[in-house]
Amino acid sequence: MQTIKTENLTWVDVKAPSKEDVKWLGEKFFLHPLVQKEILPPLDYPKIENFDDYFFIVLFYPFFDKETCQNIPFEIDIIVSKNYIITFHDKDIVPLRKIFIKCNLYKNIRDKIFKEDTGLLLYSIIQEILDACFPKMKHIKQNIEEIEKTIYQKESKKYKKTAMQIALVKRDIIGLQQIIELQKMVLQELAKESKKMFSQNLIPYFNRLINTHNYINSILNVHRKTFSALNSTNQSILTNRTNEIVKILTMASIIVLPLSVVASILGMNTKYLPIVGLKGDFWIVLAIMATGILGLIGFFKAKKWI
Repeated sequence: MQTIKTENLTWVDVKAPSKEDVKWLGEKFFLHPLVQKEILPPLDYPKIENFDDYFFIVLFYPFFDKETCQNIPFEIDIIVSKNYIITFHDKDIVPLRKIFIKCNLYKNIRDKIFKEDTGLLLYSIIQEILDACFPKMKHIKQNIEEIEKTIYQKESKKYKKTAMQIALVKRDIIGLQQIIELQKMVLQELAKESKKMFSQNLIPYFNRLINTHNYINSILNVHRKTFSALNSTNQSILTNRTNEIVKILTMASIIVLPLSVVASILGMNTKYLPIVGLKGDFWIVLAIMATGILGLIGFFKAKKWI
């Protein structure tokens, strides 16, 4: 539990809170029992509740796990009133830590953010969380561009990796969009309710959070559509390649079949076999087979199958 305190405002940041932490803070800041009850267990969706003199906000930070290549939602519980703000989180939240360190180390930044009420601090925290999505989206774009290059390359070895790359990028896009999109309702409600608690000059700030969220969501939609088109193209190319392979194998089977018939006939255990026993019979049989092969190839070309 770390605290930044000025003359008017207090920020308490609690990592991996225990029941004792929640109880102590609940008594100190007069938190409703329902709020205390919801802080510790993980929640599935973002939310915002107005308790007249403070807000209880649940948001999620998309943490990219390099081992599984997917975005994992890290929960952040925020209790904010006019003169104090409390943040709870089980994991390290990089944007949150960034803001806390800045406010703790640099007096000019602290004086600016803690100037009037906690509205500007709340805005700064949420804005940092949203801004952290842009490097992740840039990474998604780079992966899509890499997949696009691979799709249009002819090296068969790279085609084997493309299917797994597509699956991982698809999961990355879906995971990030699921985390971000659900928070729009919270930001809209916050922009509406902020008029009752914070300074009027902060209203544009909370509206800006909605604009940033819409911008992020729009970029993710573009990436998703681009990725969907590339996936369809890749499937089409793979289908064509498979058809070509099947076509070659089918032609090879058709060419080999007559040769097998000729070889089987000449291998029959009968008293009289044509050609067998004549001078150069082996070469005659080969010539017959070669003529059959050339005849089939000529037929395929006439039909424009090859």
